[in-house]
Amino acid sequence: MNGQLLGVTRETYAGYSIRAYDKGILYFSSSSDPENLELKKIQGEGWEELEDEEVFSGKYEVKQIKPFDLVPIDEKIKYFKDLYERVKSLDIKSKLVNFNILYSESVEEKRIMFKDGSKVEGFVPRINVVYSFVLKYMDKTVTVHSDEFGASGGLELLDSWKIGDKLEEKMKEVDRVLTKGKTPREGRTDIVLSSLLAGIMAHESVGHPFEADRVLGREGAQAGLSYLKDINTRKIGSNAVSVIDDPTLPNSNGFFLIDDEGVKARAKYLIKDGEINELLQDRFSSPKFKTKSNGSARAMSFDREPIIRMSNTFFQPGDMSFKELIEDVKEGVYFKSYMEWNIDDMRLGERYVGLEAYEIKNREIGDPLLFPVLEGKTTEFLPAVDAADRELKFYAGICGKGDPDQAIPVWLGGPDLRLRNVRVKVM
Repeated sequence: MNGQLLGVTRETYAGYSIRAYDKGILYFSSSSDPENLELKKIQGEGWEELEDEEVFSGKYEVKQIKPFDLVPIDEKIKYFKDLYERVKSLDIKSKLVNFNILYSESVEEKRIMFKDGSKVEGFVPRINVVYSFVLKYMDKTVTVHSDEFGASGGLELLDSWKIGDKLEEKMKEVDRVLTKGKTPREGRTDIVLSSLLAGIMAHESVGHPFEADRVLGREGAQAGLSYLKDINTRKIGSNAVSVIDDPTLPNSNGFFLIDDEGVKARAKYLIKDGEINELLQDRFSSPKFKTKSNGSARAMSFDREPIIRMSNTFFQPGDMSFKELIEDVKEGVYFKSYMEWNIDDMRLGERYVGLEAYEIKNREIGDPLLFPVLEGKTTEFLPAVDAADRELKFYAGICGKGDPDQAIPVWLGGPDLRLRNVRVKVM
């Protein structure tokens, strides 16, 4: 924090778990000692009704070009201290009140055995960088959270991200908003959402409500339900809207090739050309929908049961350039990043407060705007999308779900999206 090291920690979290299905009931037990697993009296009958997909035996691994231990800890600490010195010396009008950065390296290693002798082994190293800073200008203060950096691989990821350049650019843009931003006009208008906001929308308003267990009500007491329960049509978006969840993307944050129930992973089109296409399914939800598991079961660690989870969820890009998106907007708002967002328990009502936001005037990006608010319903926003550009970008995230809670690594992303005639408010 502010160039000072607060601490370095290292931990290993390992153990065993067993899951059994017996006469319609699913049992789970975990322990750091395999002798303490408490399912010895379970017969394990009735699996046949769930075996819609054969168990895929295999191994997957993400290679590190530059292994974590290739660079000493002291050099890594210096790298992030130098980042602070770099941004501290920026020539901006706002005051840098606070700067925090968190760096983590992790390795997820799993071995899963099934009753027929099949085995799944996975080895995925990951790097994650999260920063935040506070800027103050006159009577305006804003806290900025990073566009999180995260992926699977080795230290080569740090070299490719160019965090210092992106951090400088972001701080300068936020300073410009604070010092020169003007109040947006309220009312209906056309907008362009950046890939960052498209990613949040893909994850929160499509990914979560498309989890089959959530549709069935399992998450009702924790994270909520799904608006899909009340929809009587398959068409919920424009033809420009396709949303994909794909765990097989190389070096992605949500990478895996075989899920924790032994189902081979694949890309899933949750929405295709504006129509509901498929839900995220595991072996236990799929029979209820008269379909098959599509390999969406993951567990955070040995002491958590595998449940339906997203991996890398994103809007499919189109064939336009960003310039073409803007050129077809006479007047509107460009939301480049957000200061806050929230969504209701049904994943229907949602709200985004712009941070880096700009007016679109005469088909060009114009002056910065002070915190415009986009508020409405998922069922309003998806049909309003009329175009997507061709540049696909991803952002790292940690997705929470379950009880006990399970935090898993994901990517969210997409192209820049253009929406027509949506309501923009003033904060």
